[in-house]
Amino acid sequence: MKVVEVGEENFETLQPEWERLLRDSGSNTIFLSWEWIAAWWASYGTPGSLRILAAFDEGNVLRGIAPLRLQQMRRCGQLAPALSFIGDGSNDSDYLDFIIARGCEGEVMKSFFTHLAPELKRGTVLLLNDMPESSSNLHFLREEAERRRIDWTESEIACATVNLPRTWEGYLAKLRPRFRTKVRSVLRHLEGRADMRFGFCTDCEQARLLLPALFDLHKRRWSQEGKPGVFGTDAKRAFYLALSSRLMERGWLRFSWLEWNGRILACQYGFAYSDTYYHLQEGYEPESEHWNVGIGLRAWTIQQFLNEGIAFYDFLGGMGRHKSDWGAEKKVSKHLQVAMTSYKNVLFCRGPHWAASGRESLAKVLPEAVLSARRARLARKLQAKFVGSDNGPESFQKQWVRKAAANFYLYSGFPTLTRQLRERYELSISTKGGRAHLACSKKTAPTARILYYHRVNDEQDPFFPAISTKLFEQEMQFAAKHYKVVSLRDLLTHLGDAADGDVLAVTFDDGYRDNYENAFPILHRYGLPATVFLTTGCMDSGEPLWFERLAHALRTTLRDFVDVEIDLPRRFWTRTEAERLAAQNSIFGLLRGLDDAERRRWLDNIFHQLEVVDYGSRKDKMLTWDQVRLMHKHGIDFGGHTVSHPFLSRMTQDQAIWEVSECKRRIEEELQTEVAHFAYPNGREEDFGQWNKELLRKAGYKAAVTTIWGKNYRSTDPMELRRGQPWEDSPALFAYKLDWYQLVNG
Repeated sequence: MKVVEVGEENFETLQPEWERLLRDSGSNTIFLSWEWIAAWWASYGTPGSLRILAAFDEGNVLRGIAPLRLQQMRRCGQLAPALSFIGDGSNDSDYLDFIIARGCEGEVMKSFFTHLAPELKRGTVLLLNDMPESSSNLHFLREEAERRRIDWTESEIACATVNLPRTWEGYLAKLRPRFRTKVRSVLRHLEGRADMRFGFCTDCEQARLLLPALFDLHKRRWSQEGKPGVFGTDAKRAFYLALSSRLMERGWLRFSWLEWNGRILACQYGFAYSDTYYHLQEGYEPESEHWNVGIGLRAWTIQQFLNEGIAFYDFLGGMGRHKSDWGAEKKVSKHLQVAMTSYKNVLFCRGPHWAASGRESLAKVLPEAVLSARRARLARKLQAKFVGSDNGPESFQKQWVRKAAANFYLYSGFPTLTRQLRERYELSISTKGGRAHLACSKKTAPTARILYYHRVNDEQDPFFPAISTKLFEQEMQFAAKHYKVVSLRDLLTHLGDAADGDVLAVTFDDGYRDNYENAFPILHRYGLPATVFLTTGCMDSGEPLWFERLAHALRTTLRDFVDVEIDLPRRFWTRTEAERLAAQNSIFGLLRGLDDAERRRWLDNIFHQLEVVDYGSRKDKMLTWDQVRLMHKHGIDFGGHTVSHPFLSRMTQDQAIWEVSECKRRIEEELQTEVAHFAYPNGREEDFGQWNKELLRKAGYKAAVTTIWGKNYRSTDPMELRRGQPWEDSPALFAYKLDWYQLVNG
């Protein structure tokens, strides 16, 4: 038997004989097919490392292939050359093996060992992972290693496969009763919906469009558990793209999907090869988990496989409840290490096992408190790495240092020094070559910053967030001492007429009654002007604003969840306060993207589900017109904020005209003075557009404020004034950051 090494330059010439030999071998799986190996090598291969061995008999007929690659590996401080199967190392390939014609296993394996003997003597290690326990080559591999007195270690990896009967009812009978009932119920529900559609990918173009959905669903599914998923690298995504094209051409790809209103909710990616389906990857929409879309898609997919005559559903590596529930039974693959006996090779091959055993032994004697602390620390690191965290000890330390620095700044007299600096100069920060560059220049133009608030009270209700009365007074005290605080009208005059200098304005949105009860006395005490933007409809009716009704409903409902099908089928749980607050934020964000009629329709739907009808505790929370007149008499200005606080950009022009014009008319009627200023509800870029600004000008407004962060300059569009502030829970941090923002040009 003659053995020839095949490198990259001759790799392609092997294809016809490779395919013939694979069909004639006992190792005929898709992971050894030419299509798989070629796609894998194109995506993951390292130039110069291909080491395929081809064994020919006396008649020059190909009888065996060792699909190997060479890599340098380090273990336990030992660096060694290692020969591994092509496909190993990327967590894509299972059931790897030598490809040897039936009846020739012993002779071919002997010739492979003879060819590799010089390398093994020089310290090369054979790392042969994922060989099936049933492989006919395994016996001869062991036999040859023993005959040559080569060190051999092996470990087992569990795999899971389902023997499929011929009918769907026969398959269901294999499942446990409770899970069988769940599968039937889920499939009946999904198939019964007119907006749901199942299907298989039918061509290469469709696969190219579906793969990004698989990548995204898989990533978002695993990110919920603080794990990255497998599709994070360009090489991985390129492999799946190349593989799908190759396997689709052969008719082997089985890429199933579940779609809701044109949106993919679940994907399952695998292959039908011979009489077996190999399930490689899947992804499903985590927000739609209450529909069990992953279970539904797998059930539908298995039904199609039964119609196709597939005999086995192979889950590949790993065994768990999520596989055994579907009738999977355990089988075993082997991880083998074959090397000449030497100190270095023994440490390389057995060292990881010894280290693991040592950790297990240590765990048995260490106190549980120590082990729990270590597990918690590792979990925090993983969470911070993949999904971000502000709760770890490092974050706590950073917060403490930041607060200490802010306190030192505020109480050591630095704000007075800073004021002299920021009134004359400004800093500019730029990034070049990955480094931050700081430049200082003299001010040559006026600037203005606008702060904005909503509620000012001490209720400490997270569903209706407010700044505390004490903190508000501390912030106003600092502003009065260190800034020139002006009305919004004077701010606009300053930007238009002044040569330079900074001013600050204070504003309030919505028109809550606590602005009169709590904020107004503080403003009056420090002689500060302010502007309050009024939502007139709720002032006249005494009813809460629509988003306050939503918050109240979520806060008080006795229901455990609410289902919302706007962009996705979503279930928001309301079992705990944290879940209710998360639902409040998420639902508000979803409603933000709807046109006004749809927003109202979905609000009615949500209120109906939550079964809350009494909003008594949230009524009469807005200013009265008598309070408005009294505040106006003492220097507080008022502006428009619409009648009902909609998202203006989601309304028709006629609807928006009425909201802004009627609001203006109502305030002017009560105050008998012109209303010149407007605040966009919510105020982000997506909440207003160019046509909104033109509409406001036609209605008679001279300026409008957003909630877009930043300073205002002479060049700032008066219909798009920027507002924002340091949203901090301490006066020191507020002062520290406000001064910094005022000093920096941006």
